[in-house]
Amino acid sequence: MTPAELARRIGVSKATVSHWLNGTTGLKGENLTKAAAVLECSPTWLQTGRSSRRDDAPEDAPSDKDYALIPQYTALGECGNGYLNDHAEIKGGLAFKRDWLAKMKVKPENLCVIYASGASMEPYVMEGDVVLFDQSDITPRDRQVYAIRRPDGDISIKRLVLGLTGSWIIRSDNPNKSDYPDEALSAEAVHEIPIIGRVIWRGGGMM
Repeated sequence: MTPAELARRIGVSKATVSHWLNGTTGLKGENLTKAAAVLECSPTWLQTGRSSRRDDAPEDAPSDKDYALIPQYTALGECGNGYLNDHAEIKGGLAFKRDWLAKMKVKPENLCVIYASGASMEPYVMEGDVVLFDQSDITPRDRQVYAIRRPDGDISIKRLVLGLTGSWIIRSDNPNKSDYPDEALSAEAVHEIPIIGRVIWRGGGMM
């Protein structure tokens, strides 16, 4: 594989790959994870040269051709009033089949994974679920679920519902409305909500 091809598949410039190869800058973070997936090797071996090439990589590691590695952040999306994320880091990544992403009509470069916290979106999103959302899809649509940023910086995972009068509701799926009441919005105010992206998949344990 040429440096130019490696750069294209990771999504960085050729100059960046040149800096990695000549030791000017180190390979780390999301780029390290992506490079290891593309080259089908161990991130530890790729970064340090220690251990064997596949010590911490499964023998049947998903190929970059068939799978896209989506960055997984340490940030929490509160299924309640919002969770304040002062600092979020890339913890790793989750592999999704490119065929499935194409069927969902989404692009891997627009996707992120975060964790869900709280019970307000049960049974649709459970405590501890991982949530995949599309950062390019930020236009409010009736009954779709979105990750939204609150005025104080918190992140919430909520369903947006369009009312008969044109007003909107920020709704929790949990039927306990005394603990998780609806929030009414005007038709104008809904477009002022900082929508981070639309939730397209969630995964977690079986109850």
